Amino acid sequence: MAQEVTIRRAKESELPVIRKMSIEELPAELDEDELKFVQRAKEVFGERLDAILARSGNEFYVAQVGNDEGMAGYVWFGVAQRPFSEMEIGWIYDILVLPEYRGKGAGEALMRHALKLSKEKGFAQTGLMVNAKNTAAWSLYEKLGFQTEYRIMNRREE
Repeated sequence: MAQEVTIRRAKESELPVIRKMSIEELPAELDEDELKFVQRAKEVFGERLDAILARSGNEFYVAQVGNDEGMAGYVWFGVAQRPFSEMEIGWIYDILVLPEYRGKGAGEALMRHALKLSKEKGFAQTGLMVNAKNTAAWSLYEKLGFQTEYRIMNRREE
C-alpha cells in the first residue's frame, strides 16, 4: 500500500536548506567538462539562484511521505516569460526528491501541486527545463502532459 504524500508550503526556515539541496544536486546536471570545475559551477549557480530568488512570485512547497515529518523533496514554482514574447507562464524552476523517497509518489505529488497552482493563477502554460540524462523525470513529465519544445545541443570539440 502506497504511503500518503502531503504537500505544504515551505517554512521560511527551510529555504536555506532547499537552496543548499539545489546546489548540492548540481553535479548531476553537469557534463564531464563542467565537472572539472564543480566548485566554481556551484558558486556561479548559487549566485544565479540568489538572483532568481530575489524576484517576486517564487513559491516553495515541500512533500512529506507518510508519518515522516522530514522533507522528502520540494518544488520551486514561479513565473517566467516565454523566450520570444513578454507572455508570462508558470515555471517550475526546480523539483528535487531525496533518493530515499524516490518512487514513492512524492515527485508526482509535487508536480501535480505546481500544475494546480499554475492553473489557479491563470497561466495558459507551465514550463520547466530537464536534463536529457534524467530519464525518470522525462517519463513523469510526459505522463503529466509536458512536450519537448526546444532542444539545446552541444558538440564536444576533441
